Amino acid sequence: MAARFGSPEQAEFPHGQRRTADPLVATLATCAGMLVMPEQGQAAALGRIRAFLASRPETARGEFTLPMLTGVLRVQGL
Repeated sequence: MAARFGSPEQAEFPHGQRRTADPLVATLATCAGMLVMPEQGQAAALGRIRAFLASRPETARGEFTLPMLTGVLRVQGL
């Protein structure tokens, strides 16, 4: 039987988003893992995240760049 697809091609694209701590914490609060936590656990986890961001010089004051990496996989049909 002949292959229907060619070899996969992969690429990664580093980039960043300008953020501040509060919007980042708000975004993290919408992630599935947070949404299924009991309310008390969710508040504790978000509090730990806020405390961590406040403790780091690069994220404690104003805007910072949140590093991101987008991975792409492409497979073409033959």
